[in-house]
Amino acid sequence: MTSSDFEKLIIQHKDKLFRFAASILKDSNDAQDAVQEVVLKLWKNRRLLDNAKNLESYCMNTVKNHCFDVLRKQKHHQNYLLANVHEAQEETRFDAIDLVEKLKQELHQLPDQQRMAIELKDFQGLDYEEVGDIMEQSANTIRVHVSRGRKKLFEIFKEELANV
Repeated sequence: MTSSDFEKLIIQHKDKLFRFAASILKDSNDAQDAVQEVVLKLWKNRRLLDNAKNLESYCMNTVKNHCFDVLRKQKHHQNYLLANVHEAQEETRFDAIDLVEKLKQELHQLPDQQRMAIELKDFQGLDYEEVGDIMEQSANTIRVHVSRGRKKLFEIFKEELANV
């Protein structure tokens, strides 16, 4: 096939090839890229076009195959991105679990009065008067224990909270 015959073929079918690629890829930019790739591929293999019985069908089939390759690559890329997002979410979840474990460890390092007051107030959801009744102390004393314990925990976790 001569270059002028090839040029006539492409000019004659380029719009049809583009519409076909766009119908598969659902994106005009991707369709333009696909048609350009196919035209380049056809040009490199123009000697084979002489053997084709139906040039239009051959070109359409080449576009179809190329578009399916593009879709496979896009799907592979999307799966890769989703896997990375999932991995990052898992890592964040594990970081959060590590933070909870560290909080439990540090909570046990507090003086008994502060630790018990924080556990009852913050983790059990009791109010200051209920915690005071349980610990046989006044509500104001419980407030002081909780406040001091929280301040110590805050100092310990200042770096972790800044990174979150």
